[in-house]
Amino acid sequence: METNKLGRGAFRYMIFLLLLNAVTLYILYAFVDTDRLLAGPNGANLLRIGALLFVVELMVFVFWNCFLVSGWKIGLVTFCLTFIIAFVAEALGVNFGIVFGNYYYTDLLGPKIVGVPLLVAMAWEPIIYASVLLTDMLIPVDKGRPASFVRRLPLYLGLSMVGAIATTAWDMMMDPFAVSQNWWVWRDGGYYVPYIKDGVPITNFLGWLGTAFVAQFVCRIVKDYGTRQHQRSVYLSIYGPFCLYLLLFFMAFSMSMITLHRPEVALIGAMCMGPFIMVALCRIIALSKNPAFTGSPVTDDVEMAQSPRPGKGM
Repeated sequence: METNKLGRGAFRYMIFLLLLNAVTLYILYAFVDTDRLLAGPNGANLLRIGALLFVVELMVFVFWNCFLVSGWKIGLVTFCLTFIIAFVAEALGVNFGIVFGNYYYTDLLGPKIVGVPLLVAMAWEPIIYASVLLTDMLIPVDKGRPASFVRRLPLYLGLSMVGAIATTAWDMMMDPFAVSQNWWVWRDGGYYVPYIKDGVPITNFLGWLGTAFVAQFVCRIVKDYGTRQHQRSVYLSIYGPFCLYLLLFFMAFSMSMITLHRPEVALIGAMCMGPFIMVALCRIIALSKNPAFTGSPVTDDVEMAQSPRPGKGM
């Protein structure tokens, strides 16, 4: 099927991004004095351009994968709602000191609306999308889910909370890095890594949990009421999202080590994101070892992998 080819294409694009970013970071680490480069007159601009390119390249995959899985209408609605939820949460935080805490954004991340850089609101999209599909991979729900929407609500609430934890785990590394680069400033500091620009408040991570939970729950409601999925290949629902989450971890971990020079922050991030990555990897390996696992639609693969193969007499 043509959609299967497109599914493989989206997955290969993610593999390309993993290799590209790995090679880029190796060159920076091995041959470039990054501390001197970032401390120079163009350091802030280079870092901003790098952040923008990273978000854009991830958004290409999110659009590509999401439109194939859910269709362009549901994909566009999901994207817009996620953006609005993230933007409103950030605006409340910047202007009223609620949700995340008392902070403000500097001018280093580009154009702002009511104090919120557009780049920041967009950056929520990849991690939310990766966490939603990663949670679906870890806890399959398509088979045998309750027919009644009311009965499905507890399931969606639980999945959204697991996904919110997977999302917040990423910020355990990203927030200290961003604060160190003066992308945003916590006015009152915080107890997390207090030696990095006075630290990050615990309320920030509670805000991440709440915002990610709302965004993922809304995404699941839209998916529930939306059209049937157009394509359910393993490339779209398993391999691609797993690589997206892995790339987000890899970049945050690398920045914590190379630019921030804080291995303890990288270790905390690994301890938070690592369980999701390891469980997902174990699931992928278990499915791939099953003789019935061929790369056809995910729902069929999971059912075949979890049920005995029919005998000759059947």
